[in-house]
Amino acid sequence: MLCIEGIPLFMVEMWIGQRFKAGCIGGFYKINKALTGIGFATWMIGFYTNLYYNAIIMWTIYYFVASINKSLPWADDCPIDGPGAECCTNTTRASHYWYYEALKISDDINDAGDINWKMTLSLLAAWVTCFLCMVKGIKTSGKVVYVTAIFPFMALIGLFIMSLTLQGSSEGIKYFFDPTYVFTFEDKNTTRNATSNWDQLKNPYCWLEAASQIFYSLSLGFGSCIAFASYNPTKTDFYKQTIGISIVNSLSSMLAGVTIFAIIGSSAVKNQIPIDELSTGPGLAFIAVSEAIATTPAAPLWSAMFFLMLFMLGIDSQFAGIEGMMTALDDTTLVPKRIPRPAVIAGFCGISFLLGIPFVMSNGLYIVDLFDNFSANFPLMMVAFCEVTAVSWVYGINRFCRDFENMTGYYPNIVWRALWVVITPLSILGILLYSLIDQLSNPIKYQQFVGCMATEDGMSGAWTVENDYPAWGWGLAFILVFSSFLFIPIMAVLAYLPKIFGPKYEIDWPLVLAQQEKREGKDVEMIEAPGV
Repeated sequence: MLCIEGIPLFMVEMWIGQRFKAGCIGGFYKINKALTGIGFATWMIGFYTNLYYNAIIMWTIYYFVASINKSLPWADDCPIDGPGAECCTNTTRASHYWYYEALKISDDINDAGDINWKMTLSLLAAWVTCFLCMVKGIKTSGKVVYVTAIFPFMALIGLFIMSLTLQGSSEGIKYFFDPTYVFTFEDKNTTRNATSNWDQLKNPYCWLEAASQIFYSLSLGFGSCIAFASYNPTKTDFYKQTIGISIVNSLSSMLAGVTIFAIIGSSAVKNQIPIDELSTGPGLAFIAVSEAIATTPAAPLWSAMFFLMLFMLGIDSQFAGIEGMMTALDDTTLVPKRIPRPAVIAGFCGISFLLGIPFVMSNGLYIVDLFDNFSANFPLMMVAFCEVTAVSWVYGINRFCRDFENMTGYYPNIVWRALWVVITPLSILGILLYSLIDQLSNPIKYQQFVGCMATEDGMSGAWTVENDYPAWGWGLAFILVFSSFLFIPIMAVLAYLPKIFGPKYEIDWPLVLAQQEKREGKDVEMIEAPGV
């Protein structure tokens, strides 16, 4: 995924920003007016992602604050009474804390319940942090990143060393690297196997998730790469930057994967349950990992370091997403230029906080899960396909390669040209179509909270079961997918109306075609958008 889709698309986005000195909206407008919808679709994907991503940051803030204590609350004795007290045991304390005490979750996606005020304050803190770090634009966020990027590496190395000291960590690492590894243990005179195998590669949703993970990891399809590249001098060698960032990103992801699986391997051995039965999704960090960390010496310190690391990584992503959207808005007249940028960012963060209120309700976890499943995965693949196709076929691969050489001093070889023209767009399209077909026959379901389910041996079993989304859930999913993607065909049709029906159908595009604008303190000549 990284070599076939990630790096080629990364280079395309770096080229767009650096070549046209614009965000995602202005960049595609300058390639061809009919492609402006790709920029607006990218903007909408970034907006939806920032909304629910800050909900995850909200959870990390809550757990970080809870970790600043003499003992971790999910390692304390079970409550005698209260919601779910009968479900709490020594081995399920972390799950009980996550569902009952942190989220105060409802057992039905249709039951919004009450506002969780502690989570609301955490969400407010997340958006206030975003505002304070972005208030002066790239100058502020660029300095903050020195801290938010360096500390997570230091924390990750510390957690990696700590994880290797845990009993059973090797089981998790073997499971991470070896798809055929069988984890066997004795549980009350019975042997159970947890097998990691190749069968998941037959699942199209697995490939969609893999591609989406690469896009998330490199911030592709959200407009942030284009925005940051627009501040580069025109002759910056973005080819070396792209390769270097991709390598460092992959190594960092590998180190993080080993660390997390070492920790959950320890948890699996301690609780005598298969690794693949441990919590996934948000529960991986907030249940499985937090439970394992609770057993270590100086547990509050390690827990605070872990969740502070997650917070800083999340805030870094938010910086990139918000900068991508603000830079794109700078290319338009949608926001009057007389309004100062700090006021625009304050308004954006304030509106986003209010729109995020559903995430702090009792059914908030279900809404976050719905956003995660539908706001980015399918739309991201659609936009990525349109991006690489627009550059390779509309702008022209030969023209693109000449620009590439003028800017980097390197003319792309036949491998890169084959990737941009054929391999990358076809692989994206193949995964997208395969996933959509599978979705029609096997619709995505959500994990409904049911409390603890008693097993035959009296211990608590699964806390969630799969259930179908209600009609309104599918309606929201439809909106999340098509409210972004539909910009592409609609704006393409609008661009061609004058050519087909005459000048009276000319659209007053909400774009600023200023001859000059400031990028990194230098005046850069802007290129007029070509006609359709």
